Amino acid sequence: MSPKQDTGLEPDEHGDIVRKGYNIIAGKYYQDRDLFENMKEINDFIEHLPDNAVVLDIGCGGGVPVLKILVEKGYTAKGIDFSTGMLELAKKNVPDAELIQGDIMKTDFEADSLDGIISTYAIIHIHRSYHPALYLKIYNWLKSGGVMLVSTAKTDWEEVHDYFGVEMAWNHPPAHESLQMIVNTGFEILFERLVTTGEETHYWILAKKP
Repeated sequence: MSPKQDTGLEPDEHGDIVRKGYNIIAGKYYQDRDLFENMKEINDFIEHLPDNAVVLDIGCGGGVPVLKILVEKGYTAKGIDFSTGMLELAKKNVPDAELIQGDIMKTDFEADSLDGIISTYAIIHIHRSYHPALYLKIYNWLKSGGVMLVSTAKTDWEEVHDYFGVEMAWNHPPAHESLQMIVNTGFEILFERLVTTGEETHYWILAKKP
């Protein structure tokens, strides 16, 4: 399929494309993706976690590198993904993590219960209309002093395109809008930066709940 803007998809239709796509390509994506390109950002996040932290990985995929690193650090690691294909890989890769199959927008965690929340290469697949509510959820789930690391997008883009041989969907605002949403939610920004790895540039934000 050729790229297109303004797909006109409803948020749930958009999500169905993403979920079905990752169920099919889970193994291939895991093998082909360079999983260790953003260790600097991940380590910056970890440096702000307390001992015995409870950490949630949103869109955990196959569990590597994030969940694996969290478990190795001795943290209580929880991962959520709505792709059953990806979670099957995560079960094998990180058997000690708590894995949850579900849509993050339809899932809830106890307020003030998490020390850290991380999401890498996942929010770009969540329909932008959900982003303000997602950041509010994250804020509420974090304890005071808890930290959030997210990778978002550099540019404003809506697209349905071939990806690893399947139909895939993206829908995200530009970097400055994501930053403003996070600030408006009440977070303190610890860093925000564009990071280019390979042929891709993503916008990373580390933020703290006061």
